[in-house]
Amino acid sequence: MSATIPAVCIGTKYVLDATAVDRIRGCLAKGGLVVHPTDTVYGLAADPFQEAAVARLYAAKERPREMAVSMTVAEVDDIFRYAVRTPLAENFCRKNLPGPYTVVLRATPDAPRALVNRQGLVGLRIPDHPIPRLIAKAYGPVTTTSANRHGQPSPTSCDEAKAQLGEAIDLYIDAGPSPIGQESTVVDLSGPKAKVLRQGAVGAGP
Repeated sequence: MSATIPAVCIGTKYVLDATAVDRIRGCLAKGGLVVHPTDTVYGLAADPFQEAAVARLYAAKERPREMAVSMTVAEVDDIFRYAVRTPLAENFCRKNLPGPYTVVLRATPDAPRALVNRQGLVGLRIPDHPIPRLIAKAYGPVTTTSANRHGQPSPTSCDEAKAQLGEAIDLYIDAGPSPIGQESTVVDLSGPKAKVLRQGAVGAGP
């Protein structure tokens, strides 16, 4: 049965206590699925290094396996452990992250194979929201993909995510409505110039 953790609101920020963080870590370590808030829309986290957990994520979303999902990391330097560092990528990431962008880069050997597409690329995010960054810092990289069934609207609240994914999810984190309420802008930085693959909440920076 799914469970829900209410985040604590302090001013305009939502936080998690140590007990909640431990519970999330335990769920992810066991191959569980966790729905959580981000700056854009509610996301779905799994351990990207556990093939079975990633398979569960695809099944819950009813998402075609040829459509890759991205991952969240805590800091810009973490990006370049899993993706190839280039001057273009470094400049863009340090200027725009944390923020509502997903960057697409050439994967390094450390990147989780389940998240690398056929072209050898991987997508990464650092949301401008304390909860997903805390999860990535406390546990390590997690998948990031909208917490919806494939082809359905991306949820901007925990209740909307529950309505779509229901008992397929082990743990929901409720932190109120998404601040932006629109998917991230996806920017391919694997070539000589930045290329917008999906226009989302904001335009691509220089």
